[in-house]
Amino acid sequence: MLFDPTLCGEVPSSQNTILTALLCAGTFLSYLPQHLKILKRRSSDGISPYFILLGTVGAGSNITNIILLQFIALQCCTVQTYGACVASLLGIFQVVIQGTMFYITFILYMSFFPEQNKYEELADSAEAEEDSESRPLLLPRSSGSKGPPSVEWQTAMWVAGAVVLHAGICVFMSVLLVTLIGPYVAPTRTWASLLGLFSLCLTCLQFFPQIIKTWRSGNVGAISIPMMLMQTPGGYVFAYSIAIRPGVNWSSWISTFVAATLQCVLLVICLSFEARAKNQRALEATNAAVTDTAADAEAPTASAAAQASENVST
Repeated sequence: MLFDPTLCGEVPSSQNTILTALLCAGTFLSYLPQHLKILKRRSSDGISPYFILLGTVGAGSNITNIILLQFIALQCCTVQTYGACVASLLGIFQVVIQGTMFYITFILYMSFFPEQNKYEELADSAEAEEDSESRPLLLPRSSGSKGPPSVEWQTAMWVAGAVVLHAGICVFMSVLLVTLIGPYVAPTRTWASLLGLFSLCLTCLQFFPQIIKTWRSGNVGAISIPMMLMQTPGGYVFAYSIAIRPGVNWSSWISTFVAATLQCVLLVICLSFEARAKNQRALEATNAAVTDTAADAEAPTASAAAQASENVST
């Protein structure tokens, strides 16, 4: 099927254009706290690799889905004015921005993976000597040598490979279908629909691994609370905005609602752990101050006793 300019339809209203533009800006800004926290800490410790996997693969699937389903909007730009073209593409921009920001999170996660978590700890020299009889073929390691890769680092590398492989498959298959048979035929639309369904499933499951990891570790780590404070209510608003549209059923907004609910659970856990850590730091500071005060009070007494003892001996 060839491109038909008469199918371009009406340009979105100014109200919808402004709303979508604000959503694009909000999506971009909501991810900045997470990126800045990883850069500031120079560590991605505390972030689940499976959270990164599900989020990045889901984002890639969603980007491919929206581009294929809205391919006519890209072609309509050849017959529309610049303003009309931008207004028509804002829906694509919103999905692409969200996906790109999560891909950046994935890159930062891999780039600032904690060095101390990459390798298993080696036994010290004493333990090595004790085990030498049972493991005669193992040569002693120097104190600065590294052990075997840790399970967490191997998982992160597997996640990186899966993300790259998935992105490659999405690009290759989409370009192949659009080039050989066209963007509007059944196989291409089916491929796009499958990617959308896949993204839907991953969106619903995305936060479970992070909730489990954060709960087990007992600390927030590199997870950004400001990011969740912005995205959680935004998720509910976005789900509501979809639900009130005419002709829409629950299947269109349920994934966004579930994701926002799970992110809300994660937010509550992180806030409670952060409050506990803050109270612990305050308690330690108070105990340290009391100890210093007691030491300062004992110092003159000890000095006076020493002086008295010296006078008696004289």
